[in-house]
Amino acid sequence: MRKKFVSLLFVLFIALTTIGAFDIGGGWTIDGTIDQHPEILIGFIPTYGEITVGYAGLELMEGNRTEIQLTAGAGYVERRFWIDPEDGYEKREMTNPLTFDALQIGWGLRFNQGFLESPVGGKDLITLSVGYAGRYEDAMDSMVRGGTKQAWGDETEVFSISDFLSTRPEGSRLYPDLRGDNQYLGSSLFFSFYLDAMEDTLSTNDGYSVEFQADWAPYGLNSALDGKAEFYQFTLEAVGAKTLYLYRTEKMNWFSVVLIDRLRANWLSGELVPTYVQKLGSLGRQVRGYSNYTYGTEFYIVNNFDIRLTGPDMGVDGLSPRINLFFDMGYGCGNYFNTDHYGSNFLASTGAQFTLSIFDIIDLGYQLAYLIPSDTYNYARGDTRLVGSFTFFLDF
Repeated sequence: MRKKFVSLLFVLFIALTTIGAFDIGGGWTIDGTIDQHPEILIGFIPTYGEITVGYAGLELMEGNRTEIQLTAGAGYVERRFWIDPEDGYEKREMTNPLTFDALQIGWGLRFNQGFLESPVGGKDLITLSVGYAGRYEDAMDSMVRGGTKQAWGDETEVFSISDFLSTRPEGSRLYPDLRGDNQYLGSSLFFSFYLDAMEDTLSTNDGYSVEFQADWAPYGLNSALDGKAEFYQFTLEAVGAKTLYLYRTEKMNWFSVVLIDRLRANWLSGELVPTYVQKLGSLGRQVRGYSNYTYGTEFYIVNNFDIRLTGPDMGVDGLSPRINLFFDMGYGCGNYFNTDHYGSNFLASTGAQFTLSIFDIIDLGYQLAYLIPSDTYNYARGDTRLVGSFTFFLDF
């Protein structure tokens, strides 16, 4: 029954979330995001989808956008964690990480209010948002349990959740949403400030944007089932861009060169940080080429620098090849999530993404990243410096 339910959600949300972001008239907008499972067609198709429908037919302030958004998402993803509960540290000797799948269902309500006029036409300069996000998760053994997956460059056995945690008594502290029957139901509240002076098209980016968001998940809203959570998070992100060259004719865009840079700082802490949040707070997620869910300490600051070469648009509006050259570096420090163990890490990488950009929403292609510091690792690939993977979208 569980597998049939997962399959139904999978098909439904692929259909919904491949539509992209657009205005459907009457003050309504629609947007979608996706994620993938690496064991399903090697991560080449979406297995998680999220759709947001917004209504902007209200106008509380003349000339500025007032919008109410509803979000719903569902799907099936994989998570891998390399922290050994016995000592609370990530380590290369741990060749059998905790690997499991999660059925996740999410929903949310968001209120956005714009202020002032952006120098970029048709936008508000500042948008303030408040909202609520809910989530249900059912963690289950990996679909390759009893088989093997890459860990440190070798094929190693994948344990069940119960087998992994039964010999590690600290596991319930490190992975609080996997307690009991591995089911979690929770909610978080958030506030965000967004300053938008960025002109963003498929071929060009010019201007800047700044966003600050605060998230809070109190224990009282995250303890209904065996899985628990209690955390808070502050994120500050600034992006600047400049189009250096653009060759365009009346019929099509032929070629463009854009410089774009992102600076992102994050503080994530709390007594019970659940696994889905640990991905967002991990330094390994932010520096391209490293493993998700790794190098997860309370604070990180990351700079991502891109040179984007786009075109020609192949005669089809919204469809264009792109080469994205990147250099990333980041520093993280603080306690590892849900532990009293302090750590600090410096990561850096460089490489390229070769993609087909679809409506400047999805960038489908392949990424090659070279890991620069000699003492840092992609935990799945081990000592390998060059890491390749499929990609669905640019990181910013």
